Amino acid sequence: MATTSTPAPPVSVTDAAREAIEHTRRTLFPIRIEKWLILGFLAFLDQCGRTLNGGGPGGRGGGPGPSWPGRGGRGAAEDVAEALRTASAWLSEHAVEVTIGGIVGLVLLTALIAVVLWLNARGTFMYLDNVASGRAEISRPWREHAHSAQSYFGWRFGLALATFGVLLFAASLVLVAGVAFVRGRLEDAAGGVTALALVPVLLLLLLALPLLALAGLALRDFVAPLQIATGLSCGQAARVLEGLIVDHPGAFLVYLLLKLVLYAVTGVVVVVGGCLTCCLGFLPVVLQTVFQPLFFFERAWPVFLLRRMGHDVPERLGGGSGQTVGRGDTSQGS
Repeated sequence: MATTSTPAPPVSVTDAAREAIEHTRRTLFPIRIEKWLILGFLAFLDQCGRTLNGGGPGGRGGGPGPSWPGRGGRGAAEDVAEALRTASAWLSEHAVEVTIGGIVGLVLLTALIAVVLWLNARGTFMYLDNVASGRAEISRPWREHAHSAQSYFGWRFGLALATFGVLLFAASLVLVAGVAFVRGRLEDAAGGVTALALVPVLLLLLLALPLLALAGLALRDFVAPLQIATGLSCGQAARVLEGLIVDHPGAFLVYLLLKLVLYAVTGVVVVVGGCLTCCLGFLPVVLQTVFQPLFFFERAWPVFLLRRMGHDVPERLGGGSGQTVGRGDTSQGS
Protein backbone atom coordinates (compact mmCIF):
# COMPACT_ATOMS: atom_id res chain seq x y z
CA MET A 1 0.00 0.00 0.00
CA ALA A 2 1.51 3.32 -1.10
CA THR A 3 2.09 5.94 1.55
CA THR A 4 2.19 9.66 1.05
CA SER A 5 4.71 11.78 2.86
CA THR A 6 3.20 14.44 5.10
CA PRO A 7 4.44 18.00 4.58
CA ALA A 8 6.74 19.49 7.16
CA PRO A 9 4.89 21.49 9.82
CA PRO A 10 5.18 25.27 9.52
CA VAL A 11 8.06 26.95 11.30
CA SER A 12 7.32 30.17 13.16
CA VAL A 13 9.99 32.83 12.67
CA THR A 14 8.42 35.05 15.32
CA ASP A 15 8.44 32.25 17.90
CA ALA A 16 12.13 31.72 17.17
CA ALA A 17 12.65 35.47 17.69
CA ARG A 18 10.86 35.32 21.06
CA GLU A 19 13.07 32.41 22.13
CA ALA A 20 16.14 34.38 21.05
CA ILE A 21 14.99 37.39 23.08
CA GLU A 22 14.48 35.21 26.17
CA HIS A 23 17.88 33.58 25.63
CA THR A 24 19.48 37.03 25.33
CA ARG A 25 17.84 38.20 28.55
CA ARG A 26 18.87 35.12 30.52
CA THR A 27 22.45 35.18 29.22
CA LEU A 28 23.32 38.89 29.44
CA PHE A 29 21.36 39.96 32.52
CA PRO A 30 22.15 40.71 35.23
CA ILE A 31 25.08 42.52 33.61
CA ARG A 32 28.59 41.16 34.14
CA ILE A 33 31.12 43.58 32.67
CA GLU A 34 33.80 40.97 31.94
CA LYS A 35 31.31 38.82 30.03
CA TRP A 36 30.03 41.77 27.98
CA LEU A 37 33.62 42.79 27.13
CA ILE A 38 34.50 39.32 25.87
CA LEU A 39 31.32 39.07 23.83
CA GLY A 40 31.85 42.60 22.52
CA PHE A 41 35.32 41.69 21.27
CA LEU A 42 34.02 38.52 19.61
CA ALA A 43 31.11 40.42 18.06
CA PHE A 44 33.64 42.87 16.60
CA LEU A 45 35.54 39.97 14.99
CA ASP A 46 32.24 38.52 13.74
CA GLN A 47 31.42 41.82 12.01
CA CYS A 48 34.92 42.53 10.73
CA GLY A 49 34.94 42.62 6.92
CA ARG A 50 31.21 42.06 6.45
CA THR A 51 30.89 45.22 4.33
CA LEU A 52 33.05 43.53 1.68
CA ASN A 53 29.90 41.81 0.43
CA GLY A 54 27.88 44.97 -0.18
CA GLY A 55 27.34 48.59 0.71
CA GLY A 56 24.62 50.97 1.68
CA PRO A 57 22.96 53.58 -0.52
CA GLY A 58 24.86 56.76 -1.13
CA GLY A 59 23.65 60.22 -0.38
CA ARG A 60 24.02 61.62 -3.89
CA GLY A 61 21.04 62.64 -5.97
CA GLY A 62 20.18 60.93 -9.21
CA GLY A 63 19.23 63.96 -11.30
CA PRO A 64 21.45 66.06 -13.53
CA GLY A 65 23.62 68.60 -11.77
CA PRO A 66 23.36 72.32 -12.28
CA SER A 67 25.45 74.01 -14.95
CA TRP A 68 27.68 76.12 -12.77
CA PRO A 69 29.95 78.46 -14.65
CA GLY A 70 33.61 77.48 -14.75
CA ARG A 71 36.71 79.44 -15.52
CA GLY A 72 36.59 81.35 -18.75
CA GLY A 73 32.79 81.16 -18.93
CA ARG A 74 32.77 77.37 -19.49
CA GLY A 75 30.16 75.15 -17.98
CA ALA A 76 30.85 72.42 -15.44
CA ALA A 77 30.39 69.71 -18.11
CA GLU A 78 33.17 71.24 -20.21
CA ASP A 79 35.46 71.39 -17.17
CA VAL A 80 34.80 67.69 -16.47
CA ALA A 81 35.44 66.81 -20.11
CA GLU A 82 38.71 68.72 -20.07
CA ALA A 83 39.78 66.98 -16.85
CA LEU A 84 38.96 63.59 -18.39
CA ARG A 85 40.97 64.43 -21.50
CA THR A 86 43.95 65.44 -19.36
CA ALA A 87 43.70 62.26 -17.28
CA SER A 88 43.38 60.11 -20.40
CA ALA A 89 46.48 61.68 -21.93
CA TRP A 90 48.46 61.17 -18.71
CA LEU A 91 47.39 57.53 -18.48
CA SER A 92 48.44 56.94 -22.09
CA GLU A 93 51.92 58.35 -21.38
CA HIS A 94 52.38 56.30 -18.19
CA ALA A 95 50.58 53.08 -19.17
CA VAL A 96 53.37 50.76 -18.00
CA GLU A 97 53.79 52.40 -14.60
CA VAL A 98 50.03 52.52 -14.04
CA THR A 99 49.65 48.84 -14.99
CA ILE A 100 52.43 47.71 -12.65
CA GLY A 101 51.12 49.89 -9.84
CA GLY A 102 47.61 48.57 -10.38
CA ILE A 103 48.77 44.94 -10.22
CA VAL A 104 50.80 45.55 -7.06
CA GLY A 105 47.87 47.40 -5.50
CA LEU A 106 45.46 44.57 -6.34
CA VAL A 107 47.81 41.98 -4.83
CA LEU A 108 48.21 43.97 -1.62
CA LEU A 109 44.47 44.63 -1.41
CA THR A 110 43.69 40.94 -1.95
CA ALA A 111 46.14 39.99 0.80
CA LEU A 112 44.56 42.51 3.16
CA ILE A 113 41.07 41.21 2.36
CA ALA A 114 42.25 37.65 3.00
CA VAL A 115 43.67 38.53 6.43
CA VAL A 116 40.52 40.44 7.45
CA LEU A 117 38.19 37.67 6.28
CA TRP A 118 40.29 34.99 7.99
CA LEU A 119 39.92 36.84 11.29
CA ASN A 120 36.23 37.29 10.53
CA ALA A 121 35.81 33.56 9.92
CA ARG A 122 37.41 32.67 13.24
CA GLY A 123 35.38 35.36 15.01
CA THR A 124 32.14 34.18 13.41
CA PHE A 125 32.48 30.71 14.91
CA MET A 126 33.79 31.94 18.26
CA TYR A 127 30.93 34.38 18.73
CA LEU A 128 28.37 31.89 17.44
CA ASP A 129 29.63 29.29 19.92
CA ASN A 130 29.32 31.68 22.85
CA VAL A 131 25.91 32.96 21.77
CA ALA A 132 24.47 29.47 21.32
CA SER A 133 25.97 28.06 24.52
CA GLY A 134 25.53 31.12 26.73
CA ARG A 135 29.24 31.18 27.61
CA ALA A 136 31.93 33.84 27.25
CA GLU A 137 35.12 32.05 26.18
CA ILE A 138 37.87 32.69 23.66
CA SER A 139 40.51 29.94 23.67
CA ARG A 140 38.18 26.91 23.60
CA PRO A 141 36.04 27.96 20.60
CA TRP A 142 39.19 29.18 18.83
CA ARG A 143 40.59 25.64 19.00
CA GLU A 144 37.42 23.62 18.53
CA HIS A 145 36.14 25.39 15.41
CA ALA A 146 39.43 25.95 13.59
CA HIS A 147 38.69 23.40 10.83
CA SER A 148 35.13 24.62 10.27
CA ALA A 149 36.27 28.25 10.20
CA GLN A 150 38.92 27.41 7.61
CA SER A 151 36.30 25.87 5.31
CA TYR A 152 33.99 28.82 5.91
CA PHE A 153 36.82 31.26 5.15
CA GLY A 154 37.34 29.73 1.71
CA TRP A 155 33.75 30.39 0.73
CA ARG A 156 33.68 33.88 2.25
CA PHE A 157 36.92 34.79 0.50
CA GLY A 158 35.59 33.55 -2.83
CA LEU A 159 32.38 35.52 -2.30
CA ALA A 160 34.34 38.68 -1.45
CA LEU A 161 36.50 38.29 -4.57
CA ALA A 162 33.36 37.84 -6.69
CA THR A 163 31.87 41.02 -5.19
CA PHE A 164 35.09 42.94 -5.71
CA GLY A 165 35.35 41.63 -9.27
CA VAL A 166 31.81 42.76 -10.11
CA LEU A 167 32.49 46.24 -8.72
CA LEU A 168 35.83 46.47 -10.52
CA PHE A 169 34.34 45.31 -13.83
CA ALA A 170 31.44 47.76 -13.58
CA ALA A 171 33.79 50.62 -12.71
CA SER A 172 36.05 49.69 -15.65
CA LEU A 173 33.11 49.75 -18.06
CA VAL A 174 32.07 53.18 -16.83
CA LEU A 175 35.65 54.46 -17.08
CA VAL A 176 36.14 53.11 -20.60
CA ALA A 177 32.81 54.55 -21.72
CA GLY A 178 33.72 57.93 -20.22
CA VAL A 179 37.10 58.04 -21.97
CA ALA A 180 35.50 56.99 -25.26
CA PHE A 181 32.89 59.72 -24.90
CA VAL A 182 35.52 62.38 -24.22
CA ARG A 183 37.51 61.30 -27.27
CA GLY A 184 34.39 61.50 -29.41
CA ARG A 185 34.19 57.79 -30.20
CA LEU A 186 30.55 57.51 -29.14
CA GLU A 187 29.20 60.29 -31.31
CA ASP A 188 28.48 58.22 -34.44
CA ALA A 189 25.74 55.60 -34.81
CA ALA A 190 28.04 52.68 -33.98
CA GLY A 191 29.18 54.42 -30.82
CA GLY A 192 25.59 55.04 -29.77
CA VAL A 193 24.74 51.36 -30.20
CA THR A 194 27.81 50.42 -28.14
CA ALA A 195 26.79 52.81 -25.38
CA LEU A 196 23.25 51.40 -25.30
CA ALA A 197 24.63 47.85 -25.17
CA LEU A 198 26.54 48.74 -22.00
CA VAL A 199 23.35 49.66 -20.15
CA PRO A 200 21.93 46.11 -19.69
CA VAL A 201 25.41 44.83 -18.82
CA LEU A 202 25.72 47.40 -16.04
CA LEU A 203 22.20 46.60 -14.82
CA LEU A 204 23.05 42.89 -14.62
CA LEU A 205 26.23 43.70 -12.70
CA LEU A 206 24.29 45.86 -10.25
CA LEU A 207 21.70 43.09 -9.85
CA ALA A 208 24.50 40.67 -8.96
CA LEU A 209 25.49 42.76 -5.93
CA PRO A 210 22.32 42.16 -3.83
CA LEU A 211 22.45 38.48 -4.79
CA LEU A 212 26.04 38.26 -3.54
CA ALA A 213 25.02 40.10 -0.36
CA LEU A 214 22.19 37.60 0.12
CA ALA A 215 24.64 34.73 -0.28
CA GLY A 216 26.88 36.30 2.37
CA LEU A 217 23.94 36.59 4.77
CA ALA A 218 23.02 32.94 4.17
CA LEU A 219 26.60 31.83 4.90
CA ARG A 220 26.84 33.72 8.18
CA ASP A 221 23.32 33.27 9.54
CA PHE A 222 22.64 29.67 8.55
CA VAL A 223 25.57 27.82 6.97
CA ALA A 224 27.98 28.52 9.84
CA PRO A 225 25.48 27.31 12.50
CA LEU A 226 24.74 24.26 10.36
CA GLN A 227 28.46 23.50 10.25
CA ILE A 228 28.52 23.40 14.05
CA ALA A 229 25.27 21.44 14.31
CA THR A 230 26.23 18.82 11.71
CA GLY A 231 30.04 18.81 11.72
CA LEU A 232 30.01 19.24 7.92
CA SER A 233 32.21 21.43 5.74
CA CYS A 234 30.90 24.75 4.48
CA GLY A 235 29.95 23.38 1.06
CA GLN A 236 28.10 20.39 2.54
CA ALA A 237 26.32 22.61 5.08
CA ALA A 238 25.25 24.89 2.22
CA ARG A 239 23.57 21.91 0.55
CA VAL A 240 21.77 21.15 3.81
CA LEU A 241 20.55 24.74 3.82
CA GLU A 242 19.26 24.31 0.26
CA GLY A 243 17.07 21.45 1.46
CA LEU A 244 15.77 23.50 4.37
CA ILE A 245 14.89 26.39 2.05
CA VAL A 246 12.96 24.00 -0.20
CA ASP A 247 11.08 22.62 2.83
CA HIS A 248 10.41 26.00 4.49
CA PRO A 249 10.51 28.75 1.83
CA GLY A 250 7.99 30.94 3.64
CA ALA A 251 9.95 30.92 6.88
CA PHE A 252 13.15 32.06 5.18
CA LEU A 253 11.31 34.79 3.26
CA VAL A 254 9.72 36.13 6.44
CA TYR A 255 13.09 35.95 8.19
CA LEU A 256 14.74 37.96 5.42
CA LEU A 257 12.09 40.68 5.52
CA LEU A 258 12.20 40.94 9.31
CA LYS A 259 16.00 40.92 9.21
CA LEU A 260 15.94 44.03 7.03
CA VAL A 261 13.70 45.71 9.62
CA LEU A 262 16.10 44.63 12.37
CA TYR A 263 19.04 46.13 10.48
CA ALA A 264 17.19 49.44 10.16
CA VAL A 265 16.22 49.52 13.84
CA THR A 266 19.74 48.55 14.93
CA GLY A 267 21.22 51.28 12.76
CA VAL A 268 18.98 53.94 14.29
CA VAL A 269 19.67 52.77 17.85
CA VAL A 270 23.43 52.67 17.28
CA VAL A 271 23.50 56.14 15.70
CA VAL A 272 21.40 57.69 18.47
CA GLY A 273 23.31 55.87 21.19
CA GLY A 274 26.66 56.77 19.67
CA CYS A 275 25.72 60.45 19.55
CA LEU A 276 24.49 60.39 23.16
CA THR A 277 27.85 58.95 24.27
CA CYS A 278 29.80 61.74 22.52
CA CYS A 279 30.75 59.34 19.69
CA LEU A 280 32.46 56.92 22.10
CA GLY A 281 29.78 54.37 21.18
CA PHE A 282 31.06 54.33 17.61
CA LEU A 283 34.52 53.02 18.57
CA PRO A 284 35.31 49.39 17.62
CA VAL A 285 34.66 46.86 20.41
CA VAL A 286 33.10 49.66 22.51
CA LEU A 287 30.17 49.73 20.09
CA GLN A 288 29.74 45.95 20.19
CA THR A 289 29.99 45.94 24.00
CA VAL A 290 27.58 48.80 24.70
CA PHE A 291 24.98 47.47 22.26
CA GLN A 292 25.70 43.79 22.97
CA PRO A 293 22.02 42.78 23.47
CA LEU A 294 21.24 43.86 19.90
CA PHE A 295 24.14 41.95 18.38
CA PHE A 296 23.58 38.94 20.65
CA PHE A 297 19.91 38.66 19.66
CA GLU A 298 20.73 39.13 15.98
CA ARG A 299 23.12 36.16 16.18
CA ALA A 300 20.85 33.99 18.33
CA TRP A 301 17.74 34.41 16.18
CA PRO A 302 18.80 32.17 13.24
CA VAL A 303 20.18 29.63 15.72
CA PHE A 304 16.75 29.16 17.28
CA LEU A 305 15.13 29.17 13.86
CA LEU A 306 17.39 26.30 12.82
CA ARG A 307 16.54 24.52 16.07
CA ARG A 308 12.89 24.52 15.01
CA MET A 309 13.98 22.95 11.73
CA GLY A 310 15.73 20.08 13.51
CA HIS A 311 19.33 21.38 13.78
CA ASP A 312 20.10 22.15 17.42
CA VAL A 313 23.33 24.13 17.74
CA PRO A 314 23.10 24.65 21.56
CA GLU A 315 22.66 20.90 22.11
CA ARG A 316 25.68 20.16 19.92
CA LEU A 317 27.76 22.56 22.03
CA GLY A 318 26.72 20.97 25.29
CA GLY A 319 23.66 23.01 26.14
CA GLY A 320 24.67 25.81 28.45
CA SER A 321 22.02 28.41 29.04
CA GLY A 322 21.00 28.10 25.42
CA GLN A 323 18.58 25.24 26.15
CA THR A 324 15.47 27.30 26.63
CA VAL A 325 13.31 25.15 24.38
CA GLY A 326 12.59 21.48 24.83
CA ARG A 327 13.41 19.04 22.07
CA GLY A 328 9.80 18.16 21.60
CA ASP A 329 9.03 21.79 20.66
CA THR A 330 11.53 22.20 17.84
CA SER A 331 9.09 21.69 14.97
CA GLN A 332 6.10 23.59 16.26
CA GLY A 333 5.00 26.83 14.72
CA SER A 334 2.13 29.23 14.76
